[in-house]
Amino acid sequence: MQPSLFQRTASALRWLAMAGTLAAACAAAPSAWAHKASDAYLRVAGAGEADSARTDAVALQLSLALKDVDAALDLLDADGDRQLTWGEIRQATPAVAAWVGQGIRWQCGNAVLAPAWRFEALEQRTDGRYIRMAAALDCATTQALALDYRLMQGIDPTHRLLVSGQLGGQPLAAVLAPDGRSRTDLRAVGGSTAAPEAATARSGPATLAHFVSEGVHHILEGYDHLAFLLALLLPITLLRRQGAPQAAPAAGPWGGVKALLLTVTSFTVGHSVTLVLAGLGWVTVSGNWVEPAIAISIGISALLNLFPVKGLRSDLLALCFGLVHGLGFSGALVEAGVSGGLLVWALAGFNLGVEAGQLMVVAVWCGVSLLLARWAGYRTVVVKGGSVALIVLSLYWTVQRVAFSG
Repeated sequence: MQPSLFQRTASALRWLAMAGTLAAACAAAPSAWAHKASDAYLRVAGAGEADSARTDAVALQLSLALKDVDAALDLLDADGDRQLTWGEIRQATPAVAAWVGQGIRWQCGNAVLAPAWRFEALEQRTDGRYIRMAAALDCATTQALALDYRLMQGIDPTHRLLVSGQLGGQPLAAVLAPDGRSRTDLRAVGGSTAAPEAATARSGPATLAHFVSEGVHHILEGYDHLAFLLALLLPITLLRRQGAPQAAPAAGPWGGVKALLLTVTSFTVGHSVTLVLAGLGWVTVSGNWVEPAIAISIGISALLNLFPVKGLRSDLLALCFGLVHGLGFSGALVEAGVSGGLLVWALAGFNLGVEAGQLMVVAVWCGVSLLLARWAGYRTVVVKGGSVALIVLSLYWTVQRVAFSG
């Protein structure tokens, strides 16, 4: 029986209402650069590893996003026109230096140091402009050196400091969070009792363990990655409703589980390959096209849920788009500047953390799917409605990212 005009109109209005609601919600959606959270970068170079005649000097370079500085100090945009000028930035540098000095605590042996920070340059990174501050620490090589990072505390819970460089001939690799793990020992001398984080500057296994937690954090904050994963999982039914026709991809009692495993595994393989290639520097890409491509991949996958293409396998789609998402994941490690023997350990730990976080999300989705699978409105509301929502979100992110890159 063909639906009446009233039924067709009511159905169309429901879809329009759903899309309108999602479009309005986009105003409160996470940042367009969902793979690129609030990050700061600290480069450390010890005596003989920096251009300095002082044998005990430790050279420091700290890069902070201008958007983060403005959020913390609310003084960069002096005239309130939402356009930062060179003059406004230069005028604010004394306040920025004072803020940095208050938010970063340095301990050399038993003494607390307060280095004088100075403006060095402006940098352009994938998520915008950064201000680079420089300083020098007078800390003898025989003394332990520790860092306690508190910038952006209470302002942005996603903020991280990525530490890299060399100290005493040893590579450094650490990630600090002002609202969590804020302290690390950059240099531990013989006979001293070092905190657990101290090993991250030297030990490969400790670096791996350190970056596992960062991988988990990164995936759980990577809203666009999670949105794409949801777009892949929505059409996979783990439990058929009684009386419902059995779909071909889910044939047999384990059909849905098989489809789930194939899709998730393919996506894992795809983004793991490009994460490693980009992390090792074998592939170099620009975030100006990677980030919009990630947003577009969400829309395409969700659109295929509404209008399936015969013969197009979801696992192959997951593999191909996974290659693009891996390039997005690699941005954090590439910009962190992790190098030397610790790079492989950091890559392995970060990737393991991403997979662990991904499995957590898949497990939650499986639980929700099993609870809702027998609901009569599952395919209409959950699968189709969720796909429409993801398409709207994809369009929102794509427009933002293209406008930003331009």
